[in-house]
Amino acid sequence: MKKLLTNNLGLKLLSVVSAFMLWLIVLDQVDPVTYESFSPIQVTMLNENVVTDQGLVYQVQDNSDVISVRVRAKTSVLRQLSSSDFTATADMEKNMKYGNLVGIEVVCRNRDVKAEDITLSRENVVLSIEDASTEQFNVVVDQEGSPPDGYMVGTAVPEQSLIQISGPASIVSKIRRVEAVLPVATLTSDRTIHCNLRVIDGNNDPLSTAELATLEFTGKEEGMDVDVTMLRTKTVPLRMGYTGTPDPDYSFSSISYKPESIEIAGTSEIITGVTEIVVPDEAVNIDGITENLQTTVDITPYLPEGIRLKDETEANVAVVVELERKQGRTIDIPVSDIALRNVPRGYEVDFGELESVELTVMGTSADLADLNMDEIAVTLDLDGYSREEGEYTETLDVTLPGSAYSLMDEVQVEFELVRSTGNGGSTSGNTGNSSEGSETSGGSSGTGTGSASDGEEDGDSTDSGPGTGTGGSTAGEPDGSGSSGSESGGAGSGNASDDSLERE
Repeated sequence: MKKLLTNNLGLKLLSVVSAFMLWLIVLDQVDPVTYESFSPIQVTMLNENVVTDQGLVYQVQDNSDVISVRVRAKTSVLRQLSSSDFTATADMEKNMKYGNLVGIEVVCRNRDVKAEDITLSRENVVLSIEDASTEQFNVVVDQEGSPPDGYMVGTAVPEQSLIQISGPASIVSKIRRVEAVLPVATLTSDRTIHCNLRVIDGNNDPLSTAELATLEFTGKEEGMDVDVTMLRTKTVPLRMGYTGTPDPDYSFSSISYKPESIEIAGTSEIITGVTEIVVPDEAVNIDGITENLQTTVDITPYLPEGIRLKDETEANVAVVVELERKQGRTIDIPVSDIALRNVPRGYEVDFGELESVELTVMGTSADLADLNMDEIAVTLDLDGYSREEGEYTETLDVTLPGSAYSLMDEVQVEFELVRSTGNGGSTSGNTGNSSEGSETSGGSSGTGTGSASDGEEDGDSTDSGPGTGTGGSTAGEPDGSGSSGSESGGAGSGNASDDSLERE
């Protein structure tokens, strides 16, 4: 046996070595060594306190904490690998260099892959290091979408009005507000909704995902609850008037306003009873104006209790008041149509040769066209006049039919106050006097004489109708004389002692 084993030993050893070499050759051809890349691989930062303990924060620049690796290994090994088999770390305590570079180390969990078999796409994580900052910001609710028709959000109150945010000073300083994003497209009733937070910068733009990753929110990274109340809405007409009168030379023409209707909101119980919004006249004052008025009126104070505008920008209503300049119409009034008042007893008013007085009535063209002459009253009031004959000038009292008309100028008239002649009325035929009798305005026409001796007459005549009266006699005396008599008519005649007449 021994002889058999040792016989041709060299040849046998050569065969074994050749076989092994052949096996290696075959194996190399079947399972060759090659390269393969794996990505993405997230780099984990270690020992961050090296920076944070100094009151600093860092940001990874240019996404340098995400790498790829190239592995040299046999094909059979590479086929077993994936990105998750690699762990990449950057240790700030051990591998920090140049103040902002942290070396990257990669380990593969497959023991057939050695560190020297791994090539990194980059060697360092690049950092931006700066002061840390912490501030508080207002939380506001931002509605996303629109509620169903007939509804609006009444109130939306976040669970806290302020939120504390920490991070790099350069990022924190950009923040202006934090929004709780409220989806309202399906809301019709009161609810509490969990809302995502959106951080807004000074340009009203949201912060990027990368910027948000550097920030810490005090317990609210996952959002915030918002309490929501819903209101019903409807459109109602707007009613608006005015107060005051324009300058005497102008007349009110029209008032218009926009919008003529508004959309209001309130609870179902309140809004049902509101059919219109009435703005008091005092809100638009046109007193003394001489041109068209353009103004705005804030209607908010005039909304019923529990009612608000759906759109607060519609609170100011544009109002236009248009005027029309008055025109003049000249009218002649016969002196016979002038009513006389408080003519002293025993006197008459004599207008002489004056036949009429001229009035200029102001109004719009339409109003002047409708002016009824019979509705104009002209009066001469002699209240306070003494019993002295003479010539006088007095302003007439003119009454026009309604506020649409006005008198351009005062109208004065010249007249003479004369003692009654006893046989006729005044020139206008509007007054008369008698002794110891009573007179009534507007008597029947006629003439007559009467006399009274040593009697006293009291009271003033207030006659205002044309015509003459007749004096009666007592005890049927044929000459018409007597101690007492009664006269009726606009202008009677009689004789009495001058010094016995007294005006009431």
